[in-house]
Parts: sequence; structure tokens; C-alpha cells
Amino acid sequence: MGAFMGCEEFEAQLATTSFTSIFISDNKAQRHELSRAAIPRKITSSGHGQLDGAVVAIKANIALKGLATSAGSKLLSERPAGENATVIEAIINAGAMPVGHANMTELAFSGLGLNPHFGTAENALDTSLVPGGSSSGCASAIASGLCDLAIGSDTSGSTRIPAAFQGICGYRPTMGRYAMEGVVPLAPSLDVLGPMARNVEGIIALDCAMRGTLPERVNATPFTQKFILPVFSHPVLDEDISNAFEDTVNLLEQHGIDIERRPFPAFDKTLALFAEFGPLVGHEAYEQITQLVALEDKLIDPQIKKRLRDFTPVSADTLQHIMTTRAKLCQLVQETLSGNLMLMPTVACRPPNLAEVQESSATFQRKNADVLKLTMLTAFLNVPSLAIPMKPADPGLSYSVCGAYGTDDEVLQAGLHLEHLLN
Repeated sequence: MGAFMGCEEFEAQLATTSFTSIFISDNKAQRHELSRAAIPRKITSSGHGQLDGAVVAIKANIALKGLATSAGSKLLSERPAGENATVIEAIINAGAMPVGHANMTELAFSGLGLNPHFGTAENALDTSLVPGGSSSGCASAIASGLCDLAIGSDTSGSTRIPAAFQGICGYRPTMGRYAMEGVVPLAPSLDVLGPMARNVEGIIALDCAMRGTLPERVNATPFTQKFILPVFSHPVLDEDISNAFEDTVNLLEQHGIDIERRPFPAFDKTLALFAEFGPLVGHEAYEQITQLVALEDKLIDPQIKKRLRDFTPVSADTLQHIMTTRAKLCQLVQETLSGNLMLMPTVACRPPNLAEVQESSATFQRKNADVLKLTMLTAFLNVPSLAIPMKPADPGLSYSVCGAYGTDDEVLQAGLHLEHLLN
């Protein structure tokens, strides 16, 4: 996938404005230790692993030894972690350089990416737009050229939304693909880590490193994968997103890709469940966050506080009903896809204007719901989803390759093939 930038190039950017808005903390001690260990390998031109020399941003809810795992909150910024998260050790073993904690939405509870405490990471494509969240700094670090790769987390779209808004790739795996030890939870039934990169090749390399495996040789047989386009029972896409996606679908069909439009009842049933009981993420997030911080604390972002308080508590029986229904809907996805994969837009709308959501709480809450509209569905249904830009320089124009749970390898290889076709 080409040479990684290396620590020297990263350190040359430490004093820039981009760095100070994108990173909450610098993993200086560990970075220097790893850099010294890499010197003999440079002299002998011997690699340490598939990510040797890769500069990797780490979302601030993932433990880095010696740094506070703040999750973007001032209330969690005083206690340094005693050890790295399991996945950090895995990428270090593959030669990667975890360079610091990237900025994020406070406590990972918004898709817009704003943070009033540490400053909001800039959208590298257009600074007047939100960066996308909650893994905002991770996307900005890659899109601005500060880092090669990043590890974010995705509960309802938090790797894929900022990837879509900043013209890079982001991945949400099947739950359980990556170790979660050392990660601040938001909604444990939905939380996963997710690799982020400029292209699908980078996603695959980081995915393998996070699991402690080596990349498999790509099968040279003809590509015969069929894709399903889900048909919604009512319009969900902004017009320009819909038009760009249709153009992408037409191009793929011209390249011989087999695509079929098909009703997708699991989406409609999930929307109905959310309408009746509210999204699962809200109920679990309220329980998790109130164990970490007191909602009345003035240091909590008012927008995060409002969103949490908008969720009405439900009974244990209702939560069990939601979880039972979820399992049935995941099975329905398997049946509908019938061994095929799925194509859909990553987000339903363009990134909102930053000033507008900063100035109006009502606009913030409305736009946040808009950007989460599609990614929240696939997260709830445990659908592995790979976001790939349709036009990397055009914020929000991104499509996703998706599959039924457990089809991660097929999704990633299909994404690599489609990316090569469209490029």
C-alpha cells in the first residue's frame, strides 16, 4: 500500500494549528520509545510488521499508557491509563506508531463531531462544515495528512460519518471482531472499534493488525459478487446524495457489477421499533454515562446533556423486548441478503454548517439525527459496513459496502474491488 509517513514527518507538524485542534494529547513518551526501537530496522531495511512506520491516530476513548483516557471530556482527563488497550498492543506488534489521542465528541455521543472543551477538529475538506463524529479527530488527522491511519470507535456511525464527511474510508465490523479491553464504553450492545484510512487497502492492513493476523492474498478469480440495493418504504436521502449514489451505481453496472434493488424489511421494522421505544443507543448510553459523570456537572457539553435527557427510561422488560426483536431482525437481514452483499449511501445528507449547529441547540439536535439516520440502522442490525468516498474531495458523498453479520472479509474484499473499479 506504499510507504508510511514515519515519525519524523509527524513530529514536524506538532506545532501547527491543525495538530492542536485535532489531537487532545501527544503520546510523546511512548512514541519516542518506539522510534528508538525502529532505528536498527531502518539501518538494516528490515521491517517489523505490516504497519512498520505507520503513524496512527487513536481516538481519545481508547487507552494509551501514561495518558488519560478522557473520551473527550474534561471530567475524565485526570487519570492516566496504566497500560495500553489490547488493540494498541496489537498494532504496536505490527510496527505501528500510536502517536496520540485524537479529538472526539464528548463521551462519543453525537455524530457531528463538536467538542467545546478541547476545540472542534477542522473538517479537512471544508472548515465551514462539521467534521463528523464522534471520531472527528481521527478523520481529520488522516484527511489533513497528519497521520496514515486511525482507530476510532463506532456505536451508531462514529467511524463512518466522519469518514464520509472528510473523503476517507471508515469501517464498522461485526461486533466482536476487535478486542474492547481498554475502551471507554458508550453502549456495550453496540460498541465496536473501527479502522480508518485513506483507502480500503489501508483499512484492510489496519484490520489485520488489530486482530493480530496477516493480510490474506487476494483471490485472483473473477469477481462475481452480487449486491442488493435496499429500497426504503419512504424517502430518506437528500437529493444530491441520492443523485451521486445513483451515478455511482450506474458506473458499477457499466463495469459489469450485478446489482438488484430489493425491499429491505429489516430497515423498516427497525425504524418502527425506534419510533415506539427510542434507539437502543440512547437507553444504554444514559446508563453508561451516568456511571462515569454526573449529568448536572457544568463541564458536560450542554448538547450531549440534552440528548441524554431526551431519552425516557424504559423498563427491563422493554429492553429485553428490544434485544429479542433485534436478534430476529439480524436474522431477517441474513435471509434478505441470501449470501449477497449490500450497497447504500453512507450518510443521508451533506455535513451541516458548523456555525449553524454551534449557534442553535434545536438545529444541533435536528442535524445530529439527520446524519445518524442510516448508520444507526446498520449498527443496530450488526451489519459490517465499509464507507468509501464516491468523490474524495466532495464532503458527504460516500457509499457503503455492507453484509450480514460475520461477512467482514467478504465486505472488505468487495470494497477493495469496487474502489479499484471506480478509481
